[in-house]
Amino acid sequence: MARLAGLLVLSFLGLALFYPLSRILVLGVGEGFAKALANPYYWERYLWSLEYGLLSAFFTLSLALPLAFLFRRRFPLREAFLALSTLPFVLPTPVVALGFMALLGPRGVLGVDLYGTRTLLFLAAVFYNLGLALRILLPVAMRLEGPMRAARVLGATPFRAFLRVGLPLLLPALASAGLLVFLYAFSAFGVPLLLGGPRYATLEVEVYTLLAYRLAFPEASALMLLEILTLGLAVLLYLRFRPYPLPPGELLPASWAWTAGLAAFFLLLFAPLGALFLQADPRALASAWASEDFTPLSLALGNSLRFTLLALLLALPLGVAYAVAARGSRLLDLLGLFPLMVSPVAVGLGYLLAYPAWRGSLPLLLAAYALLAYPLLARALLPALRSLSPNLLQAARVLGATPLRAFLRVEIPLVFPALQSGLALALAAILGEFGATLVLWRPEWTTLTLAIYERLGRPGEAPFKEALALAALLALLSGLLFYLLDRGRGRWG
Repeated sequence: MARLAGLLVLSFLGLALFYPLSRILVLGVGEGFAKALANPYYWERYLWSLEYGLLSAFFTLSLALPLAFLFRRRFPLREAFLALSTLPFVLPTPVVALGFMALLGPRGVLGVDLYGTRTLLFLAAVFYNLGLALRILLPVAMRLEGPMRAARVLGATPFRAFLRVGLPLLLPALASAGLLVFLYAFSAFGVPLLLGGPRYATLEVEVYTLLAYRLAFPEASALMLLEILTLGLAVLLYLRFRPYPLPPGELLPASWAWTAGLAAFFLLLFAPLGALFLQADPRALASAWASEDFTPLSLALGNSLRFTLLALLLALPLGVAYAVAARGSRLLDLLGLFPLMVSPVAVGLGYLLAYPAWRGSLPLLLAAYALLAYPLLARALLPALRSLSPNLLQAARVLGATPLRAFLRVEIPLVFPALQSGLALALAAILGEFGATLVLWRPEWTTLTLAIYERLGRPGEAPFKEALALAALLALLSGLLFYLLDRGRGRWG
């Protein structure tokens, strides 16, 4: 069964990822690569992308590390705050961008305009990635109390115990979290496109600009190749860092004061979403529903829900098959990381180059959605499958069950909470997908994310109000789906 599942996943990866990437490679190493290397503007975009990725990782870790130590304690509403910290990571990029525009844009509620500045981009990066870094650091931070207590018993001061014992044990987790944040920020598309303006366009935004406005496929392929090589090096570094085995930790006691302090922090963190809902006018939804100037909300909402459900029909079996095959294969586990390191714009560009006869076809768009979503489902399911005892399947086989029946009747019920968590992440990723949709777009395929972008491209107060209202609706849909399916189960073990 595992072998068949592995064959299924490898076949899909070959058609949906490796072959399109090879087309980028072939086109990118030719004349376009030499032209891109000779252009100082492209090097500026590359260096800014590096800077954005590195500084985003630094700022995020600077906040996530003390938060991880705060969450080592047991206090009221602790689990609710942990669930809240994960929410920004599943929000679509247009929602986050509109939230920061509503707070710190030209029409922002604070009266401070930071649109098109580095400050706003770094704030958005921290908002997006804080929960991801906290999720990696917290399990390690919770296990540090024993080793650090032993150091204090031997005469070390608390600071020296942390410096000589705690920090070295934390370094692999810090490096892993930092590299993941770097991966997401370096290849960021939606937030720099909507908040950065031309001055702070990342390499990903430049690739889209070359495709959309100049049809410069060789140069776009060359820049994407440069980005993939950088992301590949970051992934190789990420794989080198493994956490040290540590004894289980226990939550330390705390009081309501910790709850009050963290409540104030999360109010500040979620201020962009608060500003978005404060400025969103429900009446704008009525005008957007049957709009004659833009894609009607009725069509965009229908497309988003329809594409999400159709892509999930492909992503769900792929994610389960990958988790089943990868739990016994280190090589397949490594190959399964590739979709996470390839940006949506690269996927869209690869499809345009690899399957020109299929351009404008719905199966190509759904394949892109499934490729970007199934690893999220699988990464949540894989640890739960690995934690199951092999004796369970052996006992089922002895009782006459086939491997498939044993998996469906014995293992799936035991890992169902992890499957729900992965399903929530996959659904949120598909519903809010922006980059690949924009590259593979057809007018009749406009989703909620593209409907927001469409309205932002038109000057005037009325289009901006409609964009705010659509972003608020999309935020509610994403958050509701994530809450109903996940509810924080199994995310902070």
